Amino acid sequence: MPAWLLCTMALALLLSAAAWRAERVRQRRGRTTRWLWLAAIAASAIVPLAWLPGVLAAMPAEQAQLKLGWFMLSSGMLLLLALRSVWLLSHQRRWQKTSLLGTPVYLSGGIGPCVAGLLRPRIVMPVWLRLISSQQQALLLAHAQCRLAARDPLLLAAAYALIILMPWNVPLWWQLHRLRFAIEVDCDARMLAQGHALRDYAIVLRQHGQYYSGLTGASPIVLNDPRALRQRRRLMARFTRNRAANLL
Repeated sequence: MPAWLLCTMALALLLSAAAWRAERVRQRRGRTTRWLWLAAIAASAIVPLAWLPGVLAAMPAEQAQLKLGWFMLSSGMLLLLALRSVWLLSHQRRWQKTSLLGTPVYLSGGIGPCVAGLLRPRIVMPVWLRLISSQQQALLLAHAQCRLAARDPLLLAAAYALIILMPWNVPLWWQLHRLRFAIEVDCDARMLAQGHALRDYAIVLRQHGQYYSGLTGASPIVLNDPRALRQRRRLMARFTRNRAANLL
């Protein structure tokens, strides 16, 4: 069993390295990258399970605590997801359904901007949104609509479901981190492709983007990491240059 655990993590590391390299190539070409990381997570979690029955059958009795620890970790993560879902549902009762620039949204006192929910994802905006300019409101709303169109909540939920299978696999959590960043970068590219100005969009991200956990299928507007935001701006600038060059 310990050897299988190490081999499983080694496989995840190799897949992480391959996805990282492929991500660099696709970013230079202006291509989407989130599916790379979801594929890496899926392969890292599912492929080793093919050998698991034989490993468990040959496992000595004194290593039975490993199975118990695995079960407790997976159960704990599943419980955490359930609690976060209950927390989100409790807050939904206080959300005010309204319309923003002709689009149905929910106003919240402390959540957003984000797309929240799994089976019925919805755009959630904070009440302070009424205090900013209509141009910035439109950018935040367009960002959320990009999330709905790309089904980002379902993508994140699928990633968490896979990680529940092996929550002890540390490389899987790094892959999830990269997936979340790739989701942000892909959404940035879609926003710029729609014609939104890079400068205006970057200002909105810096001033009004608020991180919100994806544990319940919610999608963040901006990762709460200044370095990640700077990297996103560099990628957006590259995307804008490449797009301009293709139009010449």
